[in-house]
Amino acid sequence: MESLRELKPKLHYKEVVLEAECDIERLPSYDMVFFLLTPTQIGHKFFKKAVEEVFKFRKNSKTIFLAIDDCHRLDDEDVIKVTLELKASIKDILKNPTVFKVSSYYAALHLQFERGQLSLEDLRRNREVMVPTLEGELIIGKQLQENDLAMLLPLSKMEQLFELVQPFSVGIRNAGIDVTKKNWQVVGPDRTGKSLITNLLQQSIGETDHFVENEIGTVDSGKYYDGIFVIFDLEWDKCSGYLEKICTSTVGSEKMIIVNKVDDFMFFDQSRDDLFKEISTKIQSLTSDPIYYVSSAYYQQYIKLLQGEVTVDDIINDPDIVLVDPLNFPIAKEKNKSKLAQLLLEQSGFIELLQKLGVKDDAREICRDEEIFSECV
Repeated sequence: MESLRELKPKLHYKEVVLEAECDIERLPSYDMVFFLLTPTQIGHKFFKKAVEEVFKFRKNSKTIFLAIDDCHRLDDEDVIKVTLELKASIKDILKNPTVFKVSSYYAALHLQFERGQLSLEDLRRNREVMVPTLEGELIIGKQLQENDLAMLLPLSKMEQLFELVQPFSVGIRNAGIDVTKKNWQVVGPDRTGKSLITNLLQQSIGETDHFVENEIGTVDSGKYYDGIFVIFDLEWDKCSGYLEKICTSTVGSEKMIIVNKVDDFMFFDQSRDDLFKEISTKIQSLTSDPIYYVSSAYYQQYIKLLQGEVTVDDIINDPDIVLVDPLNFPIAKEKNKSKLAQLLLEQSGFIELLQKLGVKDDAREICRDEEIFSECV
């Protein structure tokens, strides 16, 4: 704590608090949250509980950072060991977190020496001050000279935090990040329906997840967003290079591959199942990320039907809405009036997608309007 108070002007933070003092509910008002732990605190129950509590109020994992302090007391092997132990202790809560290995103590000593608050003799008497040479030897005690003490800051590795805080804070604001939600960027070639899918997802689960449409030139490689939706349509072959570029530039990021406009399958010289199988095989040659086949047009009509913007007769008379049975033969919409809402939802493919995002398989929960649903069915 004392070291951090010394470093406050460089870190630009609002406050430092002990876990027991932290007002968890205020956390969404901060751009970033850092957990600074000593090696002996890793694995403690209070730490895991604190991370769990933070995630009740902050869903954006990219704005939560971990730092192992007092690393000047560890050798390289121990640093690797405690880093792996730290990640393993919270792997069910925070996947692949950013972990800094620092010494706030060394950084504070460097700052105090620069200010004249500590003398060369003070630091020579400090048995924790050890500066390695290029040959691997350690300069300690009376061997220390003023030019050696300049190495305390790079040895502390705290400059990584100094350089991160302000630009990262600006970056998350420019990216439109909502730290209280899980943030997804939605990308894809033109005319694949990515704008409509972005709006539909935001409308359906905007209370817990936040969706932002991006162009390929501004695709975030995982710095600010929690994951990526990559949108294609059934003419996937024309855009295979796009997916390859996305996969290459976003290694390690959570991705979902969305094949939209599945209601157009009748315009292809293949059965629906064969077409989807062929597309899946080609996509899986580039990525192991999950693939979802959807019709944003059907899901949009489903929502409009529930909200009273269109009627059952409108759905029946719309020639572009062709609902099919399990064998992919057209269904007589007139004879299935009472089932049209459910059929639109099922054949939109959005049930499986929303399930993956945490919404249960229930039309009423997806649209959160039981009265409208009951009127339609």
